[in-house]
Amino acid sequence: MNKKRYSLFCLLVIIILITSLLIIKVDTNKPKEYLNIVSTVYNENNPESEVSMVLYSYSISDDSMKKLIEVPIKATYPIAITDYKNEKVYYSNSEEVYEPDNLYEYDLKTDTIKQLTFGKFLFNDLLILDDKLYANVARRGANVTQPAIFDKKTNEFTYLNKNDDDTWCFSLSYNYSLDKLISLTTSDSEMRSEKVRFETHIRPKTIYSMNLDFKNYEPIYFTDKYEVCLTRQIDDDRILITFDEMMGSEKPRKLKMLYLDSGKEEILDIDGLSEIKSFYPRDNGEGVFILGRSPKLKYELFYYDFKTKGLKNIFENYDLPENHMGFVDFVYTIQ
Repeated sequence: MNKKRYSLFCLLVIIILITSLLIIKVDTNKPKEYLNIVSTVYNENNPESEVSMVLYSYSISDDSMKKLIEVPIKATYPIAITDYKNEKVYYSNSEEVYEPDNLYEYDLKTDTIKQLTFGKFLFNDLLILDDKLYANVARRGANVTQPAIFDKKTNEFTYLNKNDDDTWCFSLSYNYSLDKLISLTTSDSEMRSEKVRFETHIRPKTIYSMNLDFKNYEPIYFTDKYEVCLTRQIDDDRILITFDEMMGSEKPRKLKMLYLDSGKEEILDIDGLSEIKSFYPRDNGEGVFILGRSPKLKYELFYYDFKTKGLKNIFENYDLPENHMGFVDFVYTIQ
């Protein structure tokens, strides 16, 4: 091999190595899909709290489960979300049982806890989007929960409309492909009306779509025919919901697909599940993660494939502790 050919060979090898390193770096930085799963466990002989919250992180691409934190709680409704980039967990808790909650931060690097708010709040949803913390929260003195963005520097919330104390947000979720939030709403005054309380027992619900900055807040669906509980958008045309026939219905809660363009509605009956508590569709639209009641008559976490109709228990290869009480809720996140 002459000197010129050898130089060309070396240059080619260098180009291949650089290209390979760039591909590896891009793949490493590619956002990943996770489930953040909140469960509770009994605390025996613990004077601080009888119950602890356990947060699990499930990596969808790796099919692997990891316990992130276990903390004593007295929250009205414990919810949590992980900020994977900054290695922190945000969760709701209270100093006393039956008291309003506040927002807390758990630093995964140092295993330290910091209280971030000192008011009286009720949290229903927490999301990490665009390196920001979003919440569905009722502030002190408010009647309703509404979407808000939490400022990590000032520890203050910026609300969708701080002057609106009539519009409830029952469900706040995000579609990564559409880059849109959707909010399930009802009027506080209307839900307390005689018609709702004594005749229909159904709170009229409107689903709104909006940008991450809360602009372009537009209604995309309305019904007063049944009681909508949770909403998640799959694509431009499809929204998945859970619903009851009316408030206080003793029938199992079900899944329904709404088609915005045609107005078609389709109930999804899933073999192996008798009731749906919570759910999140995958961003690729191929299936849905479901917290539902299994034949064992307890709530378990599953993945349901729309095409194959297959149902997989997410915790089937993970041993839960003996003091496990149950699953509270979960969040699907891409970070």
